[in-house]
Amino acid sequence: MSNRNLLALLVMLVVVSITSFGYVIITYTIQQGDTLYSIAKEHELHVSTILDFNDIEDPKSLKIGEKIVFPQPDGLLYEVKKGETLSYIAKLFFAPVEDIIRANSIKNGDIIVPGQKLFVPMDSINKYDYKPIERPFRWPVYGVISSNYGWRQHPITGKLAFHTGLDIAAPMGAPIFAAADGYVTFAGLNGGYGYMVEIQHDDGMVTRYGHMSHISVYVGQRVFMGSLLGRIGATGLATGPHVHFEVRDNEYRTVDPLSTLPAKDLMYVIRGYQEGNADTGGK
Repeated sequence: MSNRNLLALLVMLVVVSITSFGYVIITYTIQQGDTLYSIAKEHELHVSTILDFNDIEDPKSLKIGEKIVFPQPDGLLYEVKKGETLSYIAKLFFAPVEDIIRANSIKNGDIIVPGQKLFVPMDSINKYDYKPIERPFRWPVYGVISSNYGWRQHPITGKLAFHTGLDIAAPMGAPIFAAADGYVTFAGLNGGYGYMVEIQHDDGMVTRYGHMSHISVYVGQRVFMGSLLGRIGATGLATGPHVHFEVRDNEYRTVDPLSTLPAKDLMYVIRGYQEGNADTGGK
């Protein structure tokens, strides 16, 4: 079989697989001259998708011959936890549940089980997030506030300490999104924060996202409101999976994140097809 015919066969198999299962995982070998952006552009991906699917030691200097994987089309995977429903998982991605059902060829009566991996198309992610109108930031995750900003008894040391952020509990591996546009100024381990991302926003404010299990951005990367930053974890000083969301003003002083975010019931908003027809998704 000629190389051209073989390529045509592979393309046909990919099309059939996508039609049947909603997505395929591609294995790609890094070539000379490749960058994350060139690979992302060639395969119509977000850079953060590639970083989310791989543990790349130096995102700015890829190793020739190294193999990476990524989905086609663009999207993210999520591993189902015990007791979770499709509607709840859709809220974690601020996505319509119907899109997840369609992408995973789920039929009426199908039951999702712990350990099952669901594909969430990138075009569906953040369809139902609430774009802030009077506040500077959107909610970075769909979750439950487990600890507020201010003085508290530290859950690990037991000592009275000032909590510089807002803890939002969510399942391990749930996505964390950028609260607004900006540039990544830190991405890595940072003491008690564990794996942490810091963003310098266009208005001069700074946000931090701590205790991640995986980081999907790199220092210097331009991100936008709703860009994937990483996944919920419990690294650093943490008693369970959550994100420590911290906000600092133009003088790098911490402020209460709740003063910068929309109301809690506007985390997930179902938008109707008719103008003005919108509803909150509830918990």
